[in-house]
Order: sequence, then C-alpha cells, then structure tokens
Amino acid sequence: MLMDKNTSLLSNVSSTALSWVRGDGNWTGAGIGPREVSVGLILTFIDLITLFGNTVVFICPVVEKRLRTATYMFIMSLAMADLLVACLVMPFSIIYEVTGMWLFGKLFCKVWISFDVMFCTASIVTLCFISLDRYCSVVTPYHYSMRMSRQRCIIMTCMVWVYSSLISFLPVMQGWNEIPGVDFDAGKECIFVTNWTFAIVASALAFFVPFMIMCSMYFFIYRASRLKATRIMSQSLEIHYHPNSKRQNNLQLENKATRTISIIISVFILCWLPYFVLNVWLAAKGTNSTSAVLVDAFKIITWLGYCNSTINPMLYAFLNRDFQRALKKLFICRRRSQVDIGEDMVSIATFSKTAQDPEYSIKVPIPTGGLKSKHKPSSGLLVAG
Repeated sequence: MLMDKNTSLLSNVSSTALSWVRGDGNWTGAGIGPREVSVGLILTFIDLITLFGNTVVFICPVVEKRLRTATYMFIMSLAMADLLVACLVMPFSIIYEVTGMWLFGKLFCKVWISFDVMFCTASIVTLCFISLDRYCSVVTPYHYSMRMSRQRCIIMTCMVWVYSSLISFLPVMQGWNEIPGVDFDAGKECIFVTNWTFAIVASALAFFVPFMIMCSMYFFIYRASRLKATRIMSQSLEIHYHPNSKRQNNLQLENKATRTISIIISVFILCWLPYFVLNVWLAAKGTNSTSAVLVDAFKIITWLGYCNSTINPMLYAFLNRDFQRALKKLFICRRRSQVDIGEDMVSIATFSKTAQDPEYSIKVPIPTGGLKSKHKPSSGLLVAG
C-alpha cells in the first residue's frame, strides 16, 4: 500500500533508529561484538544510576521527618516515574539495542512502548506540576497552604498518572498511532510506528504544553525572587547579622537561586527538546529515505530523554537541604546537626518550605539587645540570624 511522505519517513526512522546493531539496513542478528558490549555496559551503568538515585528519594523521608510534607509527594511521583523508566523501559531497550532483535513478542512490544510513553510523560508532567507548586509557594505565599493542601496534592498527583495513561496505553493499544498497511516482524522488531497526526498531537500533549507552562512558572519565580531580594537589600542598613552567622548576603542568595533555576531549565531542554523537535520535524518534512546521520541522531536523543530520569533526583532532591541531611543519616550515620536555615535559596526551585511572609522574616534590634521577629522562621529565604 502506498503511503504519503510524512508517514513513510516516520516509519523508516522508527524501523532503524531503535537498534544499535545494523548492517546494510537489515537486521543482522549475527552475534554481539565488542562494540555492542561497550554500548551495553554504558547503558546499563546509566540504568543502575537511575535506579539507585530514585530509590534513595523514596528512602530518605523515612529518616528525615521534614521531608514528610504534602508537596514532597510531587518529588515522590517524579521519582516513581523515573524509577519505572529504569525498571520497565531501559532494561528492555538495552537488550534490544545490544542484540538487534526484539525477543519478547508483539503483545509485550505494545505494552513496552506504552510504558515508555506513559512513564516519560508522567515524569515531564510532574516537572510541570513542581513548577506550579514552586510558583504558588514563592509568588503567593499567603495562600500557599490553602492552594496546596494535602488533599489537593494527592488529586494533582493522580491527575498526572491518569493523564499519562490516556495518551500512552489508550492510543497505542487501540492502534491510533499506526499507519495502515505498515507492519513489522514481531519476531525481530519492536517499532513505534507513528502517523503524522499522532506524532504532532502526542508531542504537544506530552511535552510542548508542559514545557511552556514550566518555563512560564520559573520565569515568574525568577522575577519574584529578584523583586524580593531588591526589597531586602533596600533595608540592609536595618539588618543586623549574628557575628557567627554563615549566611551569604542577599545578592549571593539571589544569584544562587537564579543559577539553580537556570540549571533546571537547561537540563530539561537538553534532554527532551531535541527528541520532540525531531518528532515534529519528521512529521512535517516528509521524505522517502532516512540518512545514517539522522538514524544515529535519533539513537542519541532517545537516550538523552531517558537520561533526564537519571538527572532528576540530583536536581530536585539532592540539592534540597533536608534531603542532604537525610543522605548524611543514611550513608554517614551522623546525628542531625544544627544547620543555618538561611544558608541558600535553592528552596525556590526545590522542596524546602518557603517563607509565608512576602517580605520574609527580617529581624530588627530592640533596646534590650534581644531580637524579635514577627513570624516564625521557615526553611525558605531568611535574612537575619
């Protein structure tokens, strides 16, 4: 059956890009050489790091009570999605890449593809919800506890997984992504064949819409953090620091928060944008041939997307001070020590609690020499000791 240019290109790329072992364009299945072993070891190492990092995210709340918050369940949801990528997507992909043959049957092929789409989408959408949570906490602190109650966080987390399943299992199992007349040998291949409509709609729902929301939220967070730092700096003559305080000045804190947000956005773009841009480009351009360069590029960017699951724990959990305390308890067996809660502003982008006062807790001296504060200190941005 004849196909249009768009569907032909997507079929060609799908049928070639998902395997490392290619000869003249046909499946060789002629054994595993040093190159395949090297690729397998590298990918297995990535899988193990992903598995370890996201497992630690689940363990740390057990030893650190300050992590047992309603909003930390977004981190748990992110870790769950990334952990499932490491358990149910990466291992089969590694076997497929190394051997050059799909060994698990046509039915599980569809299930595996559905897992791939579902877990990666859940990870991306959870990152979007994290940015929404941070926006509410930093930009509208007075209403944060009401807007992000435990019940609402549970509902939002369930929405992530329902949404992800609806754009993964439902269309794949129903065959909405397939091209009429295009099939593959289930004994050798597991190809995610996508028509141009599915490629564009799925890319928009799974990535481009969450990406735009995420960038918008972090922009507002960045702008709010600069305004608050500017207000605090204008009152610097009234602020007295404790002589032994290790807190950085406000400009350094604001710069550190800016760098953290920049790293989060940059890593997300690096890992996922190439994959979805290529999907849309393939659907829009249309060609009857697939170059070797394009095939190699598709291999790399597919695993770049998987690597986002490896990096997420480092960005959203390991940078959090409470999480760092939990890691010390787990691996160093060190008792909890006194930590300067105003040490940094990473909480703007991660999951430390933020100040509920828009002006933050600024302490001023009184004649008796004591210090008083209108609000109880929180683990967000504090200025005075």
